[in-house]
Amino acid sequence: MILAVVLVVVLFVLVMIHDFFKKRTRSWKNLNKFPGNRPLPLIGNVLELGFDADEASHKLMDMWRKYGEGNFRLTVGSEEWILLSDANDVGTILSSHTELAKPLERNMAMMPFFGNSLSTSEGERWRSTRKLMNPSFQYKTLEKRVADVNNYCENLFNILDSHAGMKSVELYRYLRPYMFDLLCDSLMGVNFHLLDDPDHAYLEASRKVVNIITINYFSYWRNFRPLFVLTPYYREMKAIIKTIRDQSTEIIAKRRKILQKVIDDTKSNNKNVDIEIDKIISEKFADDVCLLDKFILSKSINGESIPDDVINEEISLVCFTGHYTTTMTMSHTLYCLAKYPEIQKRVYEEQLSVFNNDITRKPTNNDLSEMKYLEAVIKESIRVIPTVTKIGRQLKNDLEFKDGRIAPAGSSVILFFEAMSADSKTFPEPEKYKPERFLSNIHQFAFVPFSAGPRNCIGFRYAWVAMKATLSNILRRYEILPGEPGTEPQFKYRIVTESENGIQLRLKKREHC
Repeated sequence: MILAVVLVVVLFVLVMIHDFFKKRTRSWKNLNKFPGNRPLPLIGNVLELGFDADEASHKLMDMWRKYGEGNFRLTVGSEEWILLSDANDVGTILSSHTELAKPLERNMAMMPFFGNSLSTSEGERWRSTRKLMNPSFQYKTLEKRVADVNNYCENLFNILDSHAGMKSVELYRYLRPYMFDLLCDSLMGVNFHLLDDPDHAYLEASRKVVNIITINYFSYWRNFRPLFVLTPYYREMKAIIKTIRDQSTEIIAKRRKILQKVIDDTKSNNKNVDIEIDKIISEKFADDVCLLDKFILSKSINGESIPDDVINEEISLVCFTGHYTTTMTMSHTLYCLAKYPEIQKRVYEEQLSVFNNDITRKPTNNDLSEMKYLEAVIKESIRVIPTVTKIGRQLKNDLEFKDGRIAPAGSSVILFFEAMSADSKTFPEPEKYKPERFLSNIHQFAFVPFSAGPRNCIGFRYAWVAMKATLSNILRRYEILPGEPGTEPQFKYRIVTESENGIQLRLKKREHC
């Protein structure tokens, strides 16, 4: 008993000594120039942040207001966070060509699902993967992407038409499989038709991913793996990961089968011709459209193929993030348009102008570029309901901001999108929904939902095409009306913002349809 007391006392003394010397380091002196409460030894400001992951963003917003609606610091366990809302400072970190690593806490939350993929990797793995993927997202591929959207919108309308004029339809339920089908066809070269099966196991599993990642991010005890693996939460997470990875395995297998048939047919048709078969096959897949082909057909310098487990990580990431974030953004935009019918009317009038009253014509990429007000509406919807709530960087070196303050090496710099969107210095009357604010020039780094700089979202062009073309098709076919009483969205500001009860709206077919 006495020995136990002695050990506790010794441990307490050691913790206090460590905290004493920590507060006298150069790093802490730099951190202390940002406002924030003094952290407690060992646990930091964890008690301020709380233990409910869904409440963390609200508490961080309260801190932001408390500290004068500017940058502030927070100690989370042993990690130091600097939360940025100032556009100049956001530009400093995003423009850096050396500070590209993602925050440790964020990576620990993401990696069980997506491994060392483009989102979490750094160094040579990140550079080589991004270089491989880049051609599939270039500007010259966009016209093909618009055509894909138009084709898949017909499948979506077959379902939505049955709900038009009826009670509310839950948009997540149908836009998620629609986007997954579209993405798989246009980027993976395979068809899955999940829109015909909205209760598919993949959709059910992926629906839970954002919540689990958010809990992993903010529930610090989960970092103690020996404890976490004993809980039912861990078993649930492993089952969801298996479902997601199995879906990616099936996607890869389907595409390999298609590729093998093309290769076999090419060899068969050219067996009596003295030419390089590999060159012909390479030319067949040189249109830079199918992303999955890049992974399957690429060879390393020593001639080795990319391992299937590496391909699986990247495909799992693209399929999940690609379908989920675009679904949330489109659904939330439609909710805002139902809430503000005068703005919806202006969007529709722009559509009439772009299509020269041929309102049933399918849009082209040139048409999309003319939809300035629709784009402003999407941006304002993202500002009001941020799709992604935070991104960040783990600093390798000290980073000096324009006001002279320094974020020390080892700290996490978090871009706090919710606070940036609520900053009245950048967005006057931030509580109001005003799309026209995006028709004027704003600070280059005040609104960066797809990040910016060398580590921006590689698929941002694809996302804009998919969202604008889909919304254009929907808004020309339906008038969007609020749902019945009691269906107001219950938003949770997780790693991705989503409504607990979905987005429930009523659809009214327009007279020309």
